[in-house]
Amino acid sequence: MTKAELRKHYRAIRSSLTEQETNRFNEQIISHLLAFSWEDVRYVHCFLPIGRHKEPDMWAFMDIVQERFPNLQMVVSRSNVIDFSMVHYLFSRSLILTENEWGIVEPLDGERVVESLLDVVLVPLLVADDRGNRVGYGKGFYDRFLARCRPDCVKIGISFFEPVELITDVDTLDIPLDKLVTPLSVFDFKAS
Repeated sequence: MTKAELRKHYRAIRSSLTEQETNRFNEQIISHLLAFSWEDVRYVHCFLPIGRHKEPDMWAFMDIVQERFPNLQMVVSRSNVIDFSMVHYLFSRSLILTENEWGIVEPLDGERVVESLLDVVLVPLLVADDRGNRVGYGKGFYDRFLARCRPDCVKIGISFFEPVELITDVDTLDIPLDKLVTPLSVFDFKAS
């Protein structure tokens, strides 16, 4: 299927999930993420969920990881709707957040972080394929962002859905994931 077909299909499925289902899926995803080794990670970029789109909720994960690993720095972004770029900031509970026109909660300002510092990026998406290619919302924010990260930065997709076999219209500018975390499984695309 194409990205557009997959986007339409999985947005419809995700919008039909009940609160109980999304809560259970979020708990399962966080459990998988907490099983990763975070001791040597210094900077983790995390997305703040769009509630109205029922994106996976990363708030609890951010709190738990910061409590267990006080040297780990969480990073969040603000989107630039003009050039589809992202600016990154150190996250703290004192950071002033606001909701943008797409329903994304993002910082107004703060301590900037350059992409080259990031060790791990948690990537929101609708669905991925068996090769780590992903379907997001189609604006290319994350592809532009991930292209600026170090080659050894680990890109972990977060989705409520298991991967599909193939996305038929992958572009040369698409940046594939290294791993995918779903409620049921963890997929390591670099291991195969």
